[in-house]
Amino acid sequence: MLNAAPNDQTLVTIIVSPRERFEQATMSLNAVFDTADLPFRMIYVDGGSPKAISDELKANVESHGHTFIRRPGYVTPNDARNIALPLVDTPYVVFIDNDVVFSEGWLSALVNCAEETGAGLVTPTILVGPASRMPNLKIHHAGGILKFTETEQGRDMYRRHGFEHESYLEKKDELVRKESDSTEFHVVLARREMLEDIGPFDPKLVGFTDEIDMAFKAKEKDWTIWYEPTSVVAYAVGKKLTWREIPYFCLRWNSARCMKAERYFYKKWNLVPEFSRQRGFLRDHRRHAFPFKGLQKVAGWRITVTFTTLLCETIALFTSIRFLKPDMSPAPVSSAVAD
Repeated sequence: MLNAAPNDQTLVTIIVSPRERFEQATMSLNAVFDTADLPFRMIYVDGGSPKAISDELKANVESHGHTFIRRPGYVTPNDARNIALPLVDTPYVVFIDNDVVFSEGWLSALVNCAEETGAGLVTPTILVGPASRMPNLKIHHAGGILKFTETEQGRDMYRRHGFEHESYLEKKDELVRKESDSTEFHVVLARREMLEDIGPFDPKLVGFTDEIDMAFKAKEKDWTIWYEPTSVVAYAVGKKLTWREIPYFCLRWNSARCMKAERYFYKKWNLVPEFSRQRGFLRDHRRHAFPFKGLQKVAGWRITVTFTTLLCETIALFTSIRFLKPDMSPAPVSSAVAD
């Protein structure tokens, strides 16, 4: 596919940020270069990855003429995005996580949708599963649904992903371009004018609702959100975590940090607190770090989950010193590029 160097007519800057692990970052970066069908600029923000991985990413990014920003400690996704945004000078920004793979034509489809609809945000079809099976995967997100019911306690929010857990190949013909209530940060296109309108990403949101916060702020400013079915990407899961990425993974999904952020978000938008979805995700997702299938056969599911939680939380406690407080002043951001 076309991987043309950026020029004066380049429409898109791709900002890559860490999500929860590092070992798939090189695969994901190569997938961008292999499939992007429009000229683009890239700002790659790497926070605390193992040196061997960081060196490989830096060499790859810079050999293609793009910008690599290295932070020695871990950074949250919103902090990484805020670090990169001052360097953007294109009409559109595409935010991607560092563990995503892409189908041919994904980038031009997002831009075409924005151009044709005037959207502030465009979300693609997001699948989930092993990269090797792409696109024969389940749908993770095909447009977002948010509904609200006014109560005495505040607004009760109902949230659902379109076609979630459905087979993509079976449902492909039913997917149509339409307005969406929200996006996912696995991959999302944003109009730079909208980003300037809503301001920087909230650094206090370190858990599950950073993309909903962006959607709320966009709609406050009367920007529309669209779902584009012909742009197809996949959040690549399936490979076991390695010991090099378990500390960041456990810290990223630390209960205290994540739930503090959720309580803050719900209060910020006057929403009725309801956290069963978040707690269930934390309980189940952390088992990717420590499956302990043998222990579960002997001790049962409940004991295994409890042990996994305690182990991951302990690792997060001792790892927390590696999280950097973001310095958003222009000078450190620009000087970091040459790390």
